[in-house]
Amino acid sequence: MLFSAVPAFSQLVSFGFKGGVPLADPLISSSGGSGGTSHGVHRYVVGVTGELHLPFGFSFEVDALYRRLDYDTTFVTFVTTPSEFFETTSTQVTQTHTTGNDWQFPFLAKYHFKQFALARPFVDGGVTFRHVNFSGATIISNPNTAGVTVGGGVGFKLLLLRIAPEIRYTRFPTNIFGPNYNFIRSSPNQVDFLVGLTF
Repeated sequence: MLFSAVPAFSQLVSFGFKGGVPLADPLISSSGGSGGTSHGVHRYVVGVTGELHLPFGFSFEVDALYRRLDYDTTFVTFVTTPSEFFETTSTQVTQTHTTGNDWQFPFLAKYHFKQFALARPFVDGGVTFRHVNFSGATIISNPNTAGVTVGGGVGFKLLLLRIAPEIRYTRFPTNIFGPNYNFIRSSPNQVDFLVGLTF
């Protein structure tokens, strides 16, 4: 009975890994007369995934996904030095590098269509909770936010391995930096190409 229960449990619940690449920049940087920011895009998303398989093609998926954020800030300061006859103005430039960790936890309802050959298309949607923190003394206004997620892809089953590539879009309405940062803000639109490997 114990050994017969193992395949039944694997059909009901699956666990594995999920990874991919972001297709849109997570940050929006700009510059002005007093300085500005520039950012890099780390082309990877990694994490773990679990899925509860329900009747009639439905399932429920929970992920824990990680991506790296970073940006460079340039401050331009004009320093005026008085002298005996006239004043001189010099420019002082200060640069800082900030790195951050972006953790996202999607809770998604999924519907799997009928299998076609080896492929079974699916669509999903739900809510993604997000936690972001940055290095150093950087304090952001909204480290914990949430967004609406929709996506779709195709699942393949090879023996005990399930492979599921998908495109996923998330809309985050809240800027994590808030109004205190003039030259950097988080993008409200996130698009990712992800591949799940579950057992």
